[in-house]
Amino acid sequence: MDNEFTNINEIKTKIVNLTSNLNLPKGTEAFISDIHGNDDKYLNIIRSGAGNVSRKVEEVFNGRLTKLNQKKLVCLIYYPEEVLENINEKLTDTDDAKQWYMETINRLVEIVRYISGKYPRNIVYDALDSNLRDISEKIVFGNLDTQDKQQYYREMVKTLVNLQMGEEFIISICHAIQKLAIERIHIIGDVYDRGRHPESVIKQLSDTWQNFDFEWGNHDILWMGSLAGSKLCMLNVIRICARYHNLRLLEDVYGIDLTSMIKFATHAYVPIPNFESKVNITGETNEEKDIDNCVQQAAAIMQFKLEGQAIKRRPEFGMNDRLLLDKLSLDKKSVTIGDKTYPIKHGCFQTVNPANPYQITHSEQTVIIDLINQFTHSSQLNEHMWYMLDNGSMYLKHNGNLLFHGCIPVDEKGNFLKWQQDGHEYSGKSFCDYSEYVLKDGMRHPTTGDCYNSDFIWYLWEGKNSPLFGRDKMATFERYFIDDTELQKEHCNPFFKLCKEEWFADKLMKEFELNSRGHIINGHTPDADESPIMANKKIVVVNGLSEADDRNSEIGGYALLFDSYGMRLETLKSFTSRKKSIEEMSDVVIAKQIVERSSERITVKDTDYGQKIKKQIEKLTAMLQ
Repeated sequence: MDNEFTNINEIKTKIVNLTSNLNLPKGTEAFISDIHGNDDKYLNIIRSGAGNVSRKVEEVFNGRLTKLNQKKLVCLIYYPEEVLENINEKLTDTDDAKQWYMETINRLVEIVRYISGKYPRNIVYDALDSNLRDISEKIVFGNLDTQDKQQYYREMVKTLVNLQMGEEFIISICHAIQKLAIERIHIIGDVYDRGRHPESVIKQLSDTWQNFDFEWGNHDILWMGSLAGSKLCMLNVIRICARYHNLRLLEDVYGIDLTSMIKFATHAYVPIPNFESKVNITGETNEEKDIDNCVQQAAAIMQFKLEGQAIKRRPEFGMNDRLLLDKLSLDKKSVTIGDKTYPIKHGCFQTVNPANPYQITHSEQTVIIDLINQFTHSSQLNEHMWYMLDNGSMYLKHNGNLLFHGCIPVDEKGNFLKWQQDGHEYSGKSFCDYSEYVLKDGMRHPTTGDCYNSDFIWYLWEGKNSPLFGRDKMATFERYFIDDTELQKEHCNPFFKLCKEEWFADKLMKEFELNSRGHIINGHTPDADESPIMANKKIVVVNGLSEADDRNSEIGGYALLFDSYGMRLETLKSFTSRKKSIEEMSDVVIAKQIVERSSERITVKDTDYGQKIKKQIEKLTAMLQ
């Protein structure tokens, strides 16, 4: 730090700036989860600041603009490129066009100034487009107290429009508003699987945001585990991609050549009803549907075989109840589970050897080796998974709150379940730390062999005591082959029931060495019958990108905002498409619920970042002395 300064006044100036920053209002944090590759819906939430932008527009223009014009302005901020294209088609008169651009720029600048009032100048500066930064800085930071300054500002805006730079400037200001509406994004699990473009979410974060974090979900673990060399994780990834008609993600984005898998699958299997895709894609051909169906079957059967091998290798996993291939009848038309026999619905067990049901055939082995080598050597997959590893964790303690996806495994009485390995015992926080250690070790030392790291990473995906799964089983086999809804049920860990109790919330906070005045923000999918706010408002479940709630088709999940005034839960409107959102000018939020309101406005000095600033001030003060 000594080398940063050339004289004592520079140190004093730094102390003055840091001290003033401590008294600024706390920035807004947004908590969302379960993106599942739905990049358009994710961007709709992020561009809107999870509803924060429309709130700011209302605060600035209430009584000055009608509700309709406020909605138009909000829609422009969310999607400036698309809205401007529509506007330009309608504005055929030059004078009308100039008038619209000048009025719109003035309104947008007013919003930027309002939002940026709680940020240090350097943060606002970084949010501005670098190509227009000099002009933007003069307009945004300009002093309008005098008539001369106001005239100077008006001439700048007028000249921008006359030089036909209005469109470019509006787009840059809208993007700046989006960035300033949220200071930090917390993504509490499951960026991957189901949706078509998880890579777009990664790209948007890496290109646009500086303050964000991932709390990994079990679906993310599958992709990270595939890179670590887990064949089980890889087969699950392929099966889910085929189930959601998303094999192109593997081929086009991550460069995985699926020729060997498709050739084997279409030769060994024929399409059957229980392996039909979960989504309907416009323009999808019958050939593509058949490939998805057969690949899904092939991946599932290979998965069940390798699962059986892993379960037998690792008796400590306690998953013998998932050994089902050896429970098939000789004719493979029924399966015995417990003391009951169930008929098989559309079986596809032609590669299963009754004498050795968990044996991988030579043809299957050839496909698996080809694919796992491609996964571990994919440069793009390496880049994205390491990005998630470097910017993520099993849990996060931030500003007094505890963030994690899934659960902390407990018994019925709330006692943390114990995991024993190599003479050590882990539970609660230590088990989460251990899980993170094994995942990172597996990523740093990838191997395609049957090692403990690979097996444990797969266990995090579906193990009954996994902190990322939290259910007694992953009923994949039952959902595919057995027509019995009771057997298909996955019973949750007692954690989810105990989350209603305040004493349990306090116990969790104590286990993770946090003050009980904080909150637990959980990213797993909430039960349809449960309120997302529990334990006397100490536990909040956010699932911002879930499918529409069965009880109300308008509900599309939840997001949480934590700003200088406190916490509020946003009930999100169900999202159909970007095009429809623009046409209807629909807002993101349909309801708000206060979780906690601060009696005094929270400032930077009350945050983790504020603590770092205080330590920096202490060091600088010591230098002065």
